[in-house]
Amino acid sequence: MTPYAINGVPPRGGALATFLLAGLLAPGPAPAADAKKPPTVEATVTLRDDAVSDQDDMCIWVHPREPSRSTIITSDKAAGKLFVYDLAGKTVQSIPAGRPGNIDLRYGFALAGRKVDVVAFNQRKGDEVWVFAVDAATRKLLRVDNGKIETRTNYGGTLFRSPKTSKLYFLSVCTTAEQIELLDDGSGKVAGKTVRQWKIGYSEGAVGDDEAGMLFIAEEDGGVWAIGGEPTDPTPGRRVARVGADGLRGDVEGLAIYHRPGGGGYLLVSNQSRDRFGVYGRRTPHRYLGSFAVRGARDTDGIDVTNVPLGRAFPRGLFACHSGVSGGCPVLLTPWDRIAGALPTALTIDTSWDPRKGK
Repeated sequence: MTPYAINGVPPRGGALATFLLAGLLAPGPAPAADAKKPPTVEATVTLRDDAVSDQDDMCIWVHPREPSRSTIITSDKAAGKLFVYDLAGKTVQSIPAGRPGNIDLRYGFALAGRKVDVVAFNQRKGDEVWVFAVDAATRKLLRVDNGKIETRTNYGGTLFRSPKTSKLYFLSVCTTAEQIELLDDGSGKVAGKTVRQWKIGYSEGAVGDDEAGMLFIAEEDGGVWAIGGEPTDPTPGRRVARVGADGLRGDVEGLAIYHRPGGGGYLLVSNQSRDRFGVYGRRTPHRYLGSFAVRGARDTDGIDVTNVPLGRAFPRGLFACHSGVSGGCPVLLTPWDRIAGALPTALTIDTSWDPRKGK
């Protein structure tokens, strides 16, 4: 562990937001901690292929042997494609992909007698889940699902691996959350089986914390909900970040987890309407730690983060975010150390957690 600074917790903000008619929460006055603009950091790499239209979600794939050869995989529902970029912003691959939504990945999924890294997303055209495998040699994607993983109406989603059973699930979200187990169908393809579903407030974002056995769901006008990730866990869970508190306003969009060993780290939240990103403690009670902005990032949907050192360009990890600006809606890459040092109470840099081992 290589701490950048002691990880402290600032006091919570002041006034709560007022209630509107019909039970909706008004933005109201921002808490004292958010009365002034948050610190703004500079991205160092912009991902924008000539064919992109709106890359509103992404995931970071870490190369198993050469971290500097890692990639960023983006989903572009407007262009109907996936894009794979290297860390310098060069396009490695683009693939027709219907109308892809939120994209996520997990390492070491058992398929056809071997371990493969899989990338999955909610397919908004036809309401399905599509799954791809990463070829580490070429860094390209190959579709491996059986074309039969159906969902209810989906607008977002995430992957989750159970710490108890090692089973892999895709969580599809919209106004219903649907948890689907992903498994080898016996012919070398990935099949799906729905194991539970429950009603939620409208959502387009979620993230799974495999170590903690938790799922986090971004309710656009309500905040962030936490729920146990096992199919037998009770629903709907509990709200851990509320719109109207700590400067959080609707729309609440992308979620990401910065991992530290032993369950430490941060839950990051895209506060789309305020062009900023909230930082909360990963552990219960998920205390609010502050916010930051990335220059050029506006109306942000998807985000992702990794603590892994990725060569000279990102030696202390990176944060990736969508920007809803015209001209291709780029994805911006920012070194994590720029963010960690920018908040009044500095966050921690810890490069020791290994996403392939989960510790």
